[in-house]
Amino acid sequence: MLNYLKIYHYIFFILTTITVILLYNFGDREIAIYFYNMPNSKIKEFFHFITRFGKSEWYLVPSILLFWYFRKVENREYAKMAWYIFVTNVIAGVGVWLFKFPFGRARPKLFLQDNIYGFEWFEINHKLTSFPSGHTITAISSAVALSLLFPRFKYIFIPFGIVIAFSRVVGTNHYMSDVIFSLFLGSMVATVLYKYYFKRKI
Repeated sequence: MLNYLKIYHYIFFILTTITVILLYNFGDREIAIYFYNMPNSKIKEFFHFITRFGKSEWYLVPSILLFWYFRKVENREYAKMAWYIFVTNVIAGVGVWLFKFPFGRARPKLFLQDNIYGFEWFEINHKLTSFPSGHTITAISSAVALSLLFPRFKYIFIPFGIVIAFSRVVGTNHYMSDVIFSLFLGSMVATVLYKYYFKRKI
């Protein structure tokens, strides 16, 4: 079972990498232009609203408060669950910068307004930290983590996380490939930490 999971993770990584490369060369700019030129509408307003749920404080603050509460009432199982959500967000948030800083990718608005596209390498300027998407990795790592803890509700958590991720593309905050790679990273962070904390076969 363990070897099967490792193979699955490698395949997932390879397919993600191929998709990112293809999008970078043949899709990212076209998708960004499409949404940039899309007229303001209820759809855009919806995605503008939903994107705020990709901020880490929505998950960090409740999880640490719940951890403290369940520790106080001596419910160790729920305390561990809350701590798992907290740590998943911390590691996902830190981990995303291990890619953002060295890659230094120009954000879509630089391309749309100044025709600047590509990587500047080793940058911390906000305009040059597009790859990968921080909001997406937060949303997806949290969605996957909650789905692993409460499988009955995975059909709510996962779609919600994906909608938040897609909102970054609709708002031209990120390219599609930024989001796709973050989907991979967020899923892996949540899955690996789940196995570490709960040691269950998944």
